Amino acid sequence: MEITVTLQQASEPVAVMRPQGSIDASNFVQIVDKAREIYQNPAGKLILDLSEVPSISSTGLAAIHKVALLYSGVSETMMHPDLTHNSNARKYVKLLSPQPEVEKALETAGLKLFFKVFRDLESALKSF
Repeated sequence: MEITVTLQQASEPVAVMRPQGSIDASNFVQIVDKAREIYQNPAGKLILDLSEVPSISSTGLAAIHKVALLYSGVSETMMHPDLTHNSNARKYVKLLSPQPEVEKALETAGLKLFFKVFRDLESALKSF
């Protein structure tokens, strides 16, 4: 899987991470590792651009959940972190342009409740 990252300027630097290809068990660690790398340097805010992700498995959804927890400041050592008790996910991670199948998976899993989803980059950047 190829993952590109660009930096955009909002009120502070925002990273735009764009994975290309389906997110599943074969590459979910790569997604989390790249997000962790970005979080540590240079940006504490992330737009996850899903425009080039045609499908996502349950493992891929877990990766997005883990990324949100990371950016929310939840310790990775917590045994069962729960986004329902942490409203910070929508403050630091935004989703951009999910494909229909991915959007359906996010909705089915209940993850759309915890993320703001945008159709264009400008709106996503202004939301920070």
